[in-house]
Amino acid sequence: MGMGTASSLLFVIGHPISHSLSPAMHNGVIAGLGLPLHYVPVDLPPGHLRGFLRIVRAGNFLGGNVTIPYKEKAAVLADTRSEAVEVCGATNTLVVRAGKLHAENTDGAGFLDALEAAGWGRRFRRVVLLGAGGAARGIAFSLGGAGTREIVLLNRHPRRAERVARLLSGRYPSVVFACGDLRPQTMRAEFRGADLIVQCTSLGLRGEWENFPIKDVQNSSCFADIVYRAGGTDLVRRLRARGVRTVGGLPMLAYQAARSFALWTGRDVPGEAFRKIAVKALKI
Repeated sequence: MGMGTASSLLFVIGHPISHSLSPAMHNGVIAGLGLPLHYVPVDLPPGHLRGFLRIVRAGNFLGGNVTIPYKEKAAVLADTRSEAVEVCGATNTLVVRAGKLHAENTDGAGFLDALEAAGWGRRFRRVVLLGAGGAARGIAFSLGGAGTREIVLLNRHPRRAERVARLLSGRYPSVVFACGDLRPQTMRAEFRGADLIVQCTSLGLRGEWENFPIKDVQNSSCFADIVYRAGGTDLVRRLRARGVRTVGGLPMLAYQAARSFALWTGRDVPGEAFRKIAVKALKI
């Protein structure tokens, strides 16, 4: 991909966006490689997505990242979509190709890269996902492709989980999908025999989850929280103290960033390089 001599732009759009570590990670890697690129955060108020994407198509952009609340809308507004985006209905990465926008989703692949880096491998027979939003869908898509046999989707609104299960079972007919709500008794029952539990809800984002059945997470389960906090989220810290193997959201963020960067620039930079910069930016 020719980048020309003029500086090209990359972006992350969301609302709010001030908390994002993506600019620090990408600009750190860009500086290290000495590339003529700049990655900018864009806090996009509701109603401005279509207009912003018009500017991206016409301007000096290689592409960018999409975060809450635009993952679903941007997937619809892109010109072409990867299979992951088609199935999930959510994108986290847009790539500009000849004035057209291609939507990708590196969430799930980056998530599995992070688990592999933690020494957990990529194959989990039975997985419980808490939440059914864009990130949960991307992760479920990649788990289906990595040989997971059973995926349980628990969501505050079980109907939304059922919609996602329907979408994914069309792509992965051999995977058993189950759905339910997020009440403590449901979680308690589903945690039994789970190889992996993944926290992908906005409840996790606020860091407080009053009635989470901590004691019912078995020590044979791995627990991943896609939310990142310095020192780990409240859930990650409490589970770690109980001897459960945990991964926080930072490695996932770093590894999906590495995959996005490769899509824009054609350069493979290890996810570990992104993670080190993110850790510094969080001042852990």
